[in-house]
Amino acid sequence: MFTARSAQTSHNAPYRIFSVVISIAFSCLPCLRAQEPVSPPAVAPEANQPQIAAPFGAEIVVSEVLLDVLVTDKKGNVILGLEPKDFLVSENDKKVEVTSAAFYSNRREVGAAPIASPAPSPAAGALPGGSPAVVSDALAPRYFVFLFDDQRTHNVDVPGLLQRQVRAGKDAIDWLRTGFAPTDWVAVLGYDNRLKLFQDFTQDRDALARAIESATTGRFDRGNFPSRQMPSTPGAPALSPGLPKGDALSSETGTIYEAMTLLGEAAAPLVGRKNLLLFTIGFGRMTRWGHYEADPRYFDPMSESLNAANVAVYTFDLTDTGTVHPFADAMEHISTDTGGRYFQNAVSYKGPLVSVAKETSGYYLVSYRSEHLLGVRGFQKVKVTLANPELKVTARRGYRFGAD
Repeated sequence: MFTARSAQTSHNAPYRIFSVVISIAFSCLPCLRAQEPVSPPAVAPEANQPQIAAPFGAEIVVSEVLLDVLVTDKKGNVILGLEPKDFLVSENDKKVEVTSAAFYSNRREVGAAPIASPAPSPAAGALPGGSPAVVSDALAPRYFVFLFDDQRTHNVDVPGLLQRQVRAGKDAIDWLRTGFAPTDWVAVLGYDNRLKLFQDFTQDRDALARAIESATTGRFDRGNFPSRQMPSTPGAPALSPGLPKGDALSSETGTIYEAMTLLGEAAAPLVGRKNLLLFTIGFGRMTRWGHYEADPRYFDPMSESLNAANVAVYTFDLTDTGTVHPFADAMEHISTDTGGRYFQNAVSYKGPLVSVAKETSGYYLVSYRSEHLLGVRGFQKVKVTLANPELKVTARRGYRFGAD
């Protein structure tokens, strides 16, 4: 029989889940440069401990878990009006009771449903237990992070990669001109054996256009060199405070895994859902039979960091349309793990960018309570489905618990 000497409820600091092989030449691309570094990152031994039965008299911590959940129909339209009973959530195959489901949007009208009762801002902390579905009266900000995995050095081995990268940049700039909402914040980064911050979060379309051009072409203007970037507006959200400075940024992002892990940590203080738009040819390692496999030394810490920071990864394949390659599985893997989406064989990137903007225009913040042993830290996997199988649900795969 399990008894608990004490139970602590953490409502002030809830866990947030603001939820051909490419030809023979491709197999020897320098993209493999970042997959087998000399010194793998240290992984906390407790990070992936399995859940075990609590011993007699053990202390537990009862915390409120917040999951951001996207719900759309088959056409990608955001669905309104769902209640807690419509969400089926489980931890370790054990169902948990959903206590509330609040809807947040970056627009005044998503569908035709009226605002019911005011919902707390995601920044306000815990949701009221047992409350029905509500629609927030305040517009929720959206965060987009463009990350371009630079292909200029790979273009010799696989001609056309640079052209696709430049095309992706132009399509992203076009989307900023036409699909940018008043509540949107956008940052631009690049990766070329190290992470580069071209533009921290801003709503300045011109500054973002310059940053994207620099990230995709390598041409820098005087005011847009990566090391000089600062938030464009006082009080604006920012990634730079959470990133190492100078040489430390280079030494700590020797692999794209580490770069994305650090990016997750830098984005964690920002409350709300963050959407990482990753333009790449993929990453990972291949088996002796030429198939992709995730390297748990690097993939798991990256996925857990992004999940814990509420960062959903949307991957855009830079290889030419019709190209089949094993690293496509890596892109789909990280997107699925973080509640994002993988786009392949895109003739143009405009359509996929519009789809991401449409699908992320509103989300539910689903709340439930979870128990963990006091003093134990780790990553809890979560599964979210819907009572209505006709609807599509996208959510995080888990959250960290026991963090300070």
